[in-house]
Amino acid sequence: MIKKIKAKLYSLFFWQSSLGEIFNKLYDLNIFLSNYFTTSSLKNKSAYQAFLTKQYHIVEKGLALPIPRKNFGIPKIKVLIEKAIFYRSKYGEDRIVRNIQEVLNQYLERNSELRKLNIEFYKMLVDFIDSKKFDRHGGVKIVTVTEIKKAVNIDFKSFMQTRSSVRNFSSENNILEEEVYKAIEIAKYTPSVCNRQSWRVHYFDNRVMIDKLLKIQNGNNGFTESINKLLIVTTSTKYFTKLESNQVFVDGGMFAMSLVLALHSQSIASCCLNTCLPYVDEKKIKIIGKIPKDERLIMMIGIGKYKEVFEVAISNRIPLEEIIRLKK
Repeated sequence: MIKKIKAKLYSLFFWQSSLGEIFNKLYDLNIFLSNYFTTSSLKNKSAYQAFLTKQYHIVEKGLALPIPRKNFGIPKIKVLIEKAIFYRSKYGEDRIVRNIQEVLNQYLERNSELRKLNIEFYKMLVDFIDSKKFDRHGGVKIVTVTEIKKAVNIDFKSFMQTRSSVRNFSSENNILEEEVYKAIEIAKYTPSVCNRQSWRVHYFDNRVMIDKLLKIQNGNNGFTESINKLLIVTTSTKYFTKLESNQVFVDGGMFAMSLVLALHSQSIASCCLNTCLPYVDEKKIKIIGKIPKDERLIMMIGIGKYKEVFEVAISNRIPLEEIIRLKK
């Protein structure tokens, strides 16, 4: 009872004050410090996956340079293999292990002279790679300008300009699950720090739960009932390390934008609903939505079908000269 009273007082009086801002920042810091990883403190499977992905992506980036340095990164690769072997012994051989093997297989192909220069390291690589057949999920790939030109041969400006936050959805409640999944599949190609892909999408199609969550968000008055399904984009803090607390929101925000555009590409209308909430409300959302404590809320996205004709806010854009800061 006392906790409920404190939460109510905070919601009513503190959250708009400087004190409320301090409480929110402390909540933010506590979640980050409770979950972030370092090389010496890999506490769980997620932390290992984040670390291993970060490390093998360093090798991928090295291979993708115009002129890769011969035999680069040997100390880091040794650590990568050692940690990957431990990970495999504890969690089994999964996509992370196979990705690392593929990356290191390409590394070995391009540095075959290691057999003579560093036989110990060469043997370490060969033993870990284990002569497997690979599906090209790790390493580098060839991309041609012809492929890119073909892929971008659309009127992207019109595509962007026809996407608006919709607050007047169709009464047709027939969004198919596979349509939403296809949009998420497209959005997963969003860039992320060291390719760690920490984002998650919580997909709600239960009306009672949707209404409870939207009531806490409190930025959907007047069109709540027309929202057909609700997505909540989150980012797991377990995938980040030192000096990356802000990256939690950068990566999550980039993914959320990709998802909104991907939904548009599937003719699904959407409205971005911010989650700039007092920490007590974020906790409520996590409890109702069964969202893990380590995840931070990035945004809610209300979705529905487009009406044949509808109105949206003009949302006028600022002039280009106010955006660009040209440096010569």
